[in-house]
Amino acid sequence: MTRFREFIDRRFFGGAIYAGSMLWAAQHLVVGVVFLLLGAYVTRPGVPSWTLLLTLAGVCAALLFRRGRPWLALLLGTLALVVDGALLGPSTWVFITYGDVLYGVGAFGRRRLAHGTLYVVIVGHVLVLAFLLYALAIGALPGGLLDVLQLLGLVVLMFLMPLTTGLTIREHRMRAELERERARQVVRMAELDRNNAVAAERGRMARELHDVIANHLSAVAVQSTAALSMREFDPERVRRILAVVRDNSVQGLAEMRQMIGVLRAGDDAPALDRVMPRLADAERLVGTAREAGLEVEYTESGPAPRLPTQVDAAAYRIVQEALTNALRHAEPRRVRITVEHHGPDPGPRRLVITAANRVPRRPAEDWVAALGGGTGLTGMRERVSLLGGTFVAGPTDDGQWRLRAELPVGAHTEAGADA
Repeated sequence: MTRFREFIDRRFFGGAIYAGSMLWAAQHLVVGVVFLLLGAYVTRPGVPSWTLLLTLAGVCAALLFRRGRPWLALLLGTLALVVDGALLGPSTWVFITYGDVLYGVGAFGRRRLAHGTLYVVIVGHVLVLAFLLYALAIGALPGGLLDVLQLLGLVVLMFLMPLTTGLTIREHRMRAELERERARQVVRMAELDRNNAVAAERGRMARELHDVIANHLSAVAVQSTAALSMREFDPERVRRILAVVRDNSVQGLAEMRQMIGVLRAGDDAPALDRVMPRLADAERLVGTAREAGLEVEYTESGPAPRLPTQVDAAAYRIVQEALTNALRHAEPRRVRITVEHHGPDPGPRRLVITAANRVPRRPAEDWVAALGGGTGLTGMRERVSLLGGTFVAGPTDDGQWRLRAELPVGAHTEAGADA
């Protein structure tokens, strides 16, 4: 069946003729010859019956172009019909075959051609009805109104019905194509959504990995540098340095194992909440930074309500990144971090985190390179932006590096964060 369908859709002469149309035209020609042999035509004095084969061949030739060139099929078919009806015939099968030509115009022709042909056919039917009624009124038509209706029904059956059927098939085909295109669009949109989700998840994983690794490895690097710069061996100092290196390594590995466990478990919100860091654990970060040799002034003010999970994690990561940057770049090695909980009066509830430490003076264009490409700042800015907050960080005129992050905390934020 598939091979036969492929055969009838095969094109010839640049697509003007289809193999299926050739078979269909041959079938019409055979049936038309049978009708002529049976005498299904109107005889005219002085017209040989074999001449009807010419109009039959003409209308069958029109069928060859009904799919590839519908306008040419309509032209050839109409010419054969006029010659047959006015000069030679009429013969029954020429009219029936012409109806198939009209079907091809409605199903395969351009919209303007199909609709224009429909209007002409409707006008022709109205004129035929008017002529039949006039002939009936003057007594030129034998029979009564029933005969008029039968003739009109025959004309509709041979001309109007095939054309409207072709138009209906055309509309169904166009609708099916639209549905297929819509389905393809849905598939493309689903693929884009999947790619966006993957990209968002990659960005989130990159931020988490950076925040987990950068803090602990920065402490390890600072302590290792301090150990290597010792001119005289001090066992007690080396012991303290190794203890800091060990603690940061163990904590980093533990957080990495927690993240990997969540990724392997899938999108499990309760499990994710259990491993999400919280602002209440910031004291541990401060202790680690102090052990690494950084002088930290950490203050928290205002009533501390229960924060949404995403806000709590973002605040923890911002404090962690601020400590990491200060540990790497502060001169002298001192940082001041303030966490302020602002209540609903005045204004909405919000959490404000500020960090300030002195840094060596350098040109503004050198700051990105000095901060290792600004990955940490980008991650903090993305976290704050996703929660609808504001984030500002940069050098000040008085030789300090200042960071300020404001996170909205409210019912709408918690609902969005949970979602």
